[in-house]
Amino acid sequence: MITEKETIAALVKLYTEEESISEEVKEIKSNAKEAGFDPAILSAVAKSIVKNKVDELIEKSEAIVKAIEVARS
Repeated sequence: MITEKETIAALVKLYTEEESISEEVKEIKSNAKEAGFDPAILSAVAKSIVKNKVDELIEKSEAIVKAIEVARS
């Protein structure tokens, strides 16, 4: 049976790793922005690849483009 102290220690370890990864992500996005890329778009693509939802992102993107076209017409 796990103790409260062990649970806290495990969570501290994971939250520390999460914070470190978050800082790495920020740095990569900053580098992408400096290179002239849109980090929000690149991040959305990367997340959709990880979650195996690329087709859904494509569909959503196409729907957004259609809505823009409607708004402009």
